[in-house]
Amino acid sequence: MAIKELRILPPLAIGRLGAAARPMDNYEALADPRRPLAPRQLRPAPTFEVDPDSGAITSYEAPPELRFTENGDVRPVAPFLEVWALTSEPGREDVLEPLTLDLLARHGLGPEDVHWTVHVGNHKIHRRTGDENDRIDAQAGPFHDHEMHPLNGTCPNFWEGRELPLGHVRYLRPTPEFPGIRLRFTPAAGRVYGSGKEEQPTPDPNVTAFLYDANRGTWLGYHDDTSSPRVTNPSQIYAGSSDQDGNWVSKGYLDDECDGLVRSELTVDGTLLSAYGRIGAGPPAYAPDSFPVRAVADELEQAMFGPTVTADEVSLAAAEEVVRRAFDTVRLMNTAVLNGNTVNGQVRGASTMVAQDTNDTGRLYEPIMAPSLVDRTALLNLHQQVLTGLRSGTAPWFADVLRDFDEVGDLSDKGRRKMPALMRGADGRSLALTRRQVDLIRKVAQRAIFTDNGPDGAATSTAAPEEQG
Repeated sequence: MAIKELRILPPLAIGRLGAAARPMDNYEALADPRRPLAPRQLRPAPTFEVDPDSGAITSYEAPPELRFTENGDVRPVAPFLEVWALTSEPGREDVLEPLTLDLLARHGLGPEDVHWTVHVGNHKIHRRTGDENDRIDAQAGPFHDHEMHPLNGTCPNFWEGRELPLGHVRYLRPTPEFPGIRLRFTPAAGRVYGSGKEEQPTPDPNVTAFLYDANRGTWLGYHDDTSSPRVTNPSQIYAGSSDQDGNWVSKGYLDDECDGLVRSELTVDGTLLSAYGRIGAGPPAYAPDSFPVRAVADELEQAMFGPTVTADEVSLAAAEEVVRRAFDTVRLMNTAVLNGNTVNGQVRGASTMVAQDTNDTGRLYEPIMAPSLVDRTALLNLHQQVLTGLRSGTAPWFADVLRDFDEVGDLSDKGRRKMPALMRGADGRSLALTRRQVDLIRKVAQRAIFTDNGPDGAATSTAAPEEQG
């Protein structure tokens, strides 16, 4: 058997920041079929337990309970990345299988022959200032031991000798019980760091430590040039305050999020094989029983499989999940404020799509929906009607109120009321589902009547074959 190629799976792993010593356990978020719009139930799932001294996995069991914090600190989500091998053998097709102690031994190799290199960065300041000296980067490796390797970010514009902790990585020690080749990425604590013109500025209660030398770089006191093509939309999304000219001026804060590449290398029979995966770290999930209506996974699915679904992919269960996630998102929103209602006598009390439409285009400031329609009970009833209609085959109207990707800039009353409402995308305009999500829901809604979801969740229609599709 020959090892032809290596893979790192998953190819993209996103961790979550947390200062607790023990990472978060695995869990499942399950929808209640009797109450499909209720918060999902969280159930513990089998989790690798890693010995902090040896770096070996000692067990794979579900914890008795879920705890998201420990001693008042958030438990980080620390993903595992596994190395898999594409193997070939005469007389059979190539097979993708885990790289294990046994597979290595068959080629006269051991776990010490696997080498890792990790490079992550936090380029948020550089993204705004354009100054190459504002790039924050951290590297570890090549290494093949089983110790913790810190990812300490350095930056030319930091004070001498200061670093930004971005977490750490560890090549787990394989054992006969857990023989797979794995690396674990543990994100940073989730703290805020500051800038100053002196090495020890006046203490700031928001800041863990001062890292950035404001005599070298411009991040402290920086403000966006709104005429520059480099500015994000919306702009000014950093901690700051207004100056006398109306500019939003940076307070010089920086965080400890990061993203980057993990590379694994192995020389087999004189040939160097390598694979890489991507890692990132974001904020903790403070609503773990809820999922966003549009996520990175939806973007990747559309990129891989295209903007439309085929007939055998039309699934009532998948369409219901989109509606459930839409309500998950709405449930976490202050819909009265985001709709532009007058709340406690205050008008324009927050950054909303209503205010943004007015600021960007001069459109008349007015609520998107009738103020009474954004009551939580009314929204719950609306989403429940959509679910009931999809299940009974009587919800074609719902497909008509979905916002298409090319309607995000429609500021008419009808355009702003399309679904999903009150939310904005990364372009600063009204949010739309992916084209693939919209196509799925429309095809489900257009079916005549559903009689059986089937064992795989695929909807079955009683319409004649010539009427389907």
